Amino acid sequence: MVMANKKDKELKKYLDDILGVNTNFKKKRPSIQDRHKQHVCSLLKSLHFVNLRSIGMKHDYKVDLIDYDDPFFNIIDSLIQIHFNQEQQNIINWWLYDKFLPTGEVLNLVDKDTDEEIPTTTPEDIYYLLKDLEQKKND
Repeated sequence: MVMANKKDKELKKYLDDILGVNTNFKKKRPSIQDRHKQHVCSLLKSLHFVNLRSIGMKHDYKVDLIDYDDPFFNIIDSLIQIHFNQEQQNIINWWLYDKFLPTGEVLNLVDKDTDEEIPTTTPEDIYYLLKDLEQKKND
């Protein structure tokens, strides 16, 4: 946080010197789309963490949290169904439950038309893929 403030002060001083006036900065408020992205990515990160934690507890300590976590996952799945279309839900579920295998292997998506790998490493990659799928459906 201090670095951001220090960089802001350096930039302000630099602009003040160049322009010969006293400038002020205001941070831009996040747009609705920015907030939506933050929420979706946070949701994906949290669900991924909880899923990995559950798998780890079962593997490392023989403690099965599936019955405990199931009602929470059902609620979240219902909310995902309300907000996303079926194709988007499939991508979310694939990324959460199938992409990262217990063996450590990682599956990839490949575009059928171009044979190019589709970036799916991070929640941000998934967010952009979901937006692309939404755009294609609207077109």
